Amino acid sequence: MAVATYIGVVREGCIHLIEPAPLSEGSQVYVVVPAVVDERTAHRKANRWLMENIGNMIMADRPALIQSNRQTLWRFGAFITALSHEPLGPIGHVDVNAATGEVLADPRTAAEMIQHGKHFARPALSAES
Repeated sequence: MAVATYIGVVREGCIHLIEPAPLSEGSQVYVVVPAVVDERTAHRKANRWLMENIGNMIMADRPALIQSNRQTLWRFGAFITALSHEPLGPIGHVDVNAATGEVLADPRTAAEMIQHGKHFARPALSAES
């Protein structure tokens, strides 16, 4: 199957191609929308949310760009960090909307991560004693 690329813009919810394209009736079309928020910006937003809502010993790892509920998201795993051991986890994940930069996490997400973190932290603390 041959693939051709055409550039367009969305106006009033419809895609308008910059230049006319010779597409036959019934052609299968794929639409790719580039992420507006880059990985580095999303990473900073995820780390800030983790620090403010979980603690300063939690860090976001490398993200995956995913589709969820018709949204493009940067998904970061959250890990417990310390100088005395490798990162532990993941204890959960933080999603950042790739179009708006909004962190899609809430107090319930934070509570779940804290609970998961307790399971990882206990063995590490016991081993260091």
